[in-house]
Amino acid sequence: MNAVRGAGGAGAVAVQTDFTWRNAWTVAPFLGFCWLGLTLAAVLGTGVFYVVLGAIVHYMGEPLSLGGWALVRTSWFVIAFSLFVIGAGLFLITLTVLTGRDLLYPHNRPSITVRYLFPIAVALAQLFRVKRDVLRVSYIKVNNAMTIAQHARIHARRLLVLLPHCLQVDVCNRKLTTAVTNCARCGRCPMAALLAMGDRYGLHIEVVNGGTLARQRVLAFHPDGIVAVACERDLMLGIQDVYPIPVYGVVNDRPHGPCYNTDVDMKLVEEGVRFFREATAA
Repeated sequence: MNAVRGAGGAGAVAVQTDFTWRNAWTVAPFLGFCWLGLTLAAVLGTGVFYVVLGAIVHYMGEPLSLGGWALVRTSWFVIAFSLFVIGAGLFLITLTVLTGRDLLYPHNRPSITVRYLFPIAVALAQLFRVKRDVLRVSYIKVNNAMTIAQHARIHARRLLVLLPHCLQVDVCNRKLTTAVTNCARCGRCPMAALLAMGDRYGLHIEVVNGGTLARQRVLAFHPDGIVAVACERDLMLGIQDVYPIPVYGVVNDRPHGPCYNTDVDMKLVEEGVRFFREATAA
């Protein structure tokens, strides 16, 4: 799949190489480190339980009184229940991603599993010297897979397309973050093609220059679904910020480096738009 590039043939080659490299990454790194994190949490939880048990025996002596046994049972229940809830959530997420069937529960609530396991997965990835962007793209792919699996519950009559301002060619003096209608559609950057697609599908498109403006536009428009284009870091943070609004994330291409004359694969953006349109029409 080729990206749209208005800067000439050399740029197009760089974009294709960049996209192929990123497309090779899968859901495996994020899910794998989450399962490893859960395993370590279980080991740590067991260790904490035995430390608590030892402290109770030390201060209360043996044999334990009824109060002592109550403390032991309470400690074990809290640790076991916490691990069970997080583990069950990760199991359902994994099955949903791998099978494409919506097995997520509860719906429309922040994921306890992701909240607690994500920072552990990030720390483990750094420990194993895995690139941050590998884990971020893997997280985005997991998110997209879960969004697609929930198609029966998605009714995105108000669909928002969020685009980063770095898609705009650097020599352009038109301020698209104020209004996308300011675009001259000269064809020197992907904005013309993206706005033409917006006209074709009747989309509400916003161009933003950071997470703060993106959140403001989301709050102002109240979308039922979002197709977001951004770098790995901004997409990852944005998906977490707007939950439970379903997001289809598309990682941009950066043939000239971060935040400068970036590009995007138009087919991926259109896939996200068509997914929400078809899910809503079903």
